[in-house]
Amino acid sequence: MSMRFSASAGRRSRRSTGRFTLRTLMAVCLAFGVLLSGSTTAAFAAEPITEALERVADGTYTAADLDLLRSYPEIAAQVPDPTAKVEMGSDTNDNRTIQAICGAWVDVWYRHRSLTGSTIYQYHQRVVYCRDGTRVTSWQSRYDYLSYQQSIVNWKEQTVNQEWGIGTSSAWSHIQRHIELCIPTKCYAHVYPWIKIGVRGNGTYEYTGSAS
Repeated sequence: MSMRFSASAGRRSRRSTGRFTLRTLMAVCLAFGVLLSGSTTAAFAAEPITEALERVADGTYTAADLDLLRSYPEIAAQVPDPTAKVEMGSDTNDNRTIQAICGAWVDVWYRHRSLTGSTIYQYHQRVVYCRDGTRVTSWQSRYDYLSYQQSIVNWKEQTVNQEWGIGTSSAWSHIQRHIELCIPTKCYAHVYPWIKIGVRGNGTYEYTGSAS
C-alpha cells in the first residue's frame, strides 16, 4: 500500500512485493527448528503452519492463520505482517522563510513490520538540493538507506534511480531498492521498497512510496 502526502506523501510500484513461496517459507520454519524439535506437538503443528504460511503467501490468509503463526515467535518474527498499517514519516531542514538556500534536505521513511510487531527494516530516501525561491536549481545528493534493520535483511541493487525537474518549480527523485530477507541457509523473500520525493522552489515538498 502506498499513500501520498504533501509536506508533512499513491500508486503501487511497478515492481510488486516479492511473494513468499511455500518451499522458502518452510525453510524459515526448518531453520529455527520449530518443525524439527522431535516433539509430537511440533509434528502435528507442521502441516497447519505450512498451510497458514502458504495462505499468507498467496493473500488468502485468515485471522486464525495469523494467530497460529504468531504462536511461534521464531517464525512470526521473520514473516512480514500483511495487515500492518502503513507507517511513514518525513523530516526536513528547509525553511520557507529563506528565499534561496543550498544544503536543504528532505528525509522520508517507510517501515516494514513482522507478525510480532517488530521492525524488519525502515527504508529511507534523502535528497539534498539548492533552490532560489522559485526554482529547484540543483541536486547536491540523492540516496537511499536503511535503519533499524534485522540481521535477516540483505541490501541488494537499486532497481529504479530517476530524477527530473531541475531548473523548474519542482524537482523529483524516485529510488527503489531490491531487498532480500534471508536466513543462514536461504533467502526466502524479495521485496522492493520505493520512495518518490518532490521538492519545490518555495521550500515545500511531497512524497509517496511503499515499504515493500
